[in-house]
Amino acid sequence: MRYLICAWLFVAYAGAAIAVDRPDDFAYGSTLEADGSEALYEITLPATVYRGAARPDLGDVRVFNGAGEVVPHAWRPRKTASAEAPALATLTLFPLKATAGTPVDGLAISVHRSAGGTTRVDVASSDARERTGKRVIGYLVDLTALDRALRAIEFDWPMTSDGFAGKLRVDASDDLAAWRTLVAGAPLISIEVAGQRLQQKRVELPLQKTRYLRLSWAGQSADQPPPELASAHGELAEKSIEAPREWTQIEAGKGEKPGEYVFDLHSHYPIDRVRLDLPESNTIVQVELLAREKTDLPWRAVTRGVAYRLRQAGGEITSPEFAVGVTADRYWQLRVDQQGGGVGAGAPKMQVGWVPHRLVFAARGAPPFQLVYGNSQAKPASYAIETMIPGYRDESGAQIRSTKAGSQQTVSVRNAQALAQQELGGEVRRHDAVDWKRLSLWAALIFGVLILGAMAWRLARQIDTRNDVPSSQDTDPKSAASAARGETSQQ
Repeated sequence: MRYLICAWLFVAYAGAAIAVDRPDDFAYGSTLEADGSEALYEITLPATVYRGAARPDLGDVRVFNGAGEVVPHAWRPRKTASAEAPALATLTLFPLKATAGTPVDGLAISVHRSAGGTTRVDVASSDARERTGKRVIGYLVDLTALDRALRAIEFDWPMTSDGFAGKLRVDASDDLAAWRTLVAGAPLISIEVAGQRLQQKRVELPLQKTRYLRLSWAGQSADQPPPELASAHGELAEKSIEAPREWTQIEAGKGEKPGEYVFDLHSHYPIDRVRLDLPESNTIVQVELLAREKTDLPWRAVTRGVAYRLRQAGGEITSPEFAVGVTADRYWQLRVDQQGGGVGAGAPKMQVGWVPHRLVFAARGAPPFQLVYGNSQAKPASYAIETMIPGYRDESGAQIRSTKAGSQQTVSVRNAQALAQQELGGEVRRHDAVDWKRLSLWAALIFGVLILGAMAWRLARQIDTRNDVPSSQDTDPKSAASAARGETSQQ
């Protein structure tokens, strides 16, 4: 029994040794500037982590405290862009005047802008009748100064005793010649009955960027002339703001065929933008980008498009960034269409951009805290952010909102800066080399199991042997008498 207990303890010790991570099990690490005065800290991963990590999914990243213990960590959701809140813009209404009965479609409108920034609108009618008794039949709205489309317009006009109810037509144009209808008849109402006021002064617009709007009344009767609009405020559409990105430049190597260039990133950046720097000016080429994680895998098409570098007015115009989704592949290939001479002399360069991950960890234990990475044998150990912080709500500020039963609470999150990278276990930890320590522990575990099996087999044999020995009560009487006579005759 004593041997059995020792074997079980040996097996338990070996299993525990396998499961525990230590800082020197990882290739590299960085000390964190976190004093432990707050519960949660956040790290924006530096580029060195992507170059030193062994797994594309960053599953080999850990945070240790001063006692060499792993502390809980989670990843914040990565956002490559955010939406700017809708804003209001004051719109100038230029009245369009014509004789009664003149359709707004029959007006020729021109806009003149002076050097001082003032705008003048001229209106000419195709109606050959006497142009007397002109009145406002519509309005022109100049949107050229706005950088985004309108979602809606809020109008206002003087309140009258009879009130007003009508329909507004909204047309759009980019050249003041060709018009297209955005809203055929949006209701505008301002009526007061028995001290109760009913108002509808907002017109929703389809989300289209345009330079000019033309407003007119749809199906308005002569008995109820429309009011003159006093003001208009436009609600701008949400604006997408690109998140700040880290960039690094990669030199090209020659591929197997003319016009092919290969790039080895030596890392697993979460790339979502690519820039191409062409070697010569006045170059326009069709390109295709491909990627793969390992050299023995086939190339995977990522995107294709046109790259250019053109001289203009003493400067240069270059092609915009290529959006490539999000990929952490290490090897990239650029294929350039050779029609037109390709890129000319020299080789193109590639810049890759990514939005860094943000890691949140719990400052359990004493500092200094250490961020470690680079272990090909490590398994993912991060929590889901909702598990680590129940009721998590992502916000751009330095606070995380969480919820519990019946209440909400905010938890302050302090930024932690990663210092210079330090070598721990060395580069060998990043590669799929033989891990002798882990193998020896597994061997010890298997040896302990074999010992337990042998002891169990031996114990079973002993029990079976005892069961096979006959007892005196089971002896046959005749056989016993014969044995007694045989002993007497021998004497």
